[in-house]
Amino acid sequence: MDSFAALHPYLLRQIEAGQLSHAYIFTGVGRIEQAEALAAALECRSPQKNGMACGDCPACHNVAQRVHPDVRWLEPQGAQHKVEAMRALVGDAGLSRMTGAFKVYILIQAECISLEGANTLLKLLEEPVPGTVLILLCEQPDQLLPTIRSRCQQFSFGGKSEDAVLLQEQIEGAKLFLADLPRMPWYQVLLRARDFEKDRSGQSSFLLALLMQLHMQARGENDLPWTFSAALLGAEVVELAIEQLDRGINQKLLMDVTYLRLRQICV
Repeated sequence: MDSFAALHPYLLRQIEAGQLSHAYIFTGVGRIEQAEALAAALECRSPQKNGMACGDCPACHNVAQRVHPDVRWLEPQGAQHKVEAMRALVGDAGLSRMTGAFKVYILIQAECISLEGANTLLKLLEEPVPGTVLILLCEQPDQLLPTIRSRCQQFSFGGKSEDAVLLQEQIEGAKLFLADLPRMPWYQVLLRARDFEKDRSGQSSFLLALLMQLHMQARGENDLPWTFSAALLGAEVVELAIEQLDRGINQKLLMDVTYLRLRQICV
């Protein structure tokens, strides 16, 4: 019997509810084991009641041995994931599955993707193929393009045990904020802009969570009170804020302008 790591409760919940994301970023010491366990759970022919893979069926054996035809592990070619490999991935994603229920692509050291390769991969993230799951394994996810990070759900495994929960809470907090924003008084918008006044890293993470929710809304995967065009415009505002925050621009002024602009867009 092949033994897989216990999947994170949020991932098990997504499988049970049929609400898998099309793309994930896994970080932390347990990232490889979680990617393997998720792939096995998606391909298993006799899953357990809790959604975990059985570990006994041919699909589980193939995933464990990394020979499953619908689960591909991609390593950098030399120092990078080159654009040719990303073009091949995007092309393969459009083909029919061979034996499994999903096509799963796992990029090892995804932060090593070339700029041209990242822009190619972005096409698959912007127009996901049904039944396809992309897992980016990273040690330094901040090296990924913000446009890629915002289109993936991020989990951290190992290290601080609370990291994955905090990431999920931030994503859910961003959704609540965007849901409340159309009715929020202007003064309260400015107060919310102060939430991460002395925490540039926390502000950057929350902006990414906002960007993720806005992209989901534009794809019709959210139920926020934002129109398609407002979601796209809001995403552009947040992307610009992330870029400027990374350049060291005055955080207080930048957040005031960003949050007020979002409030103006959503009504």
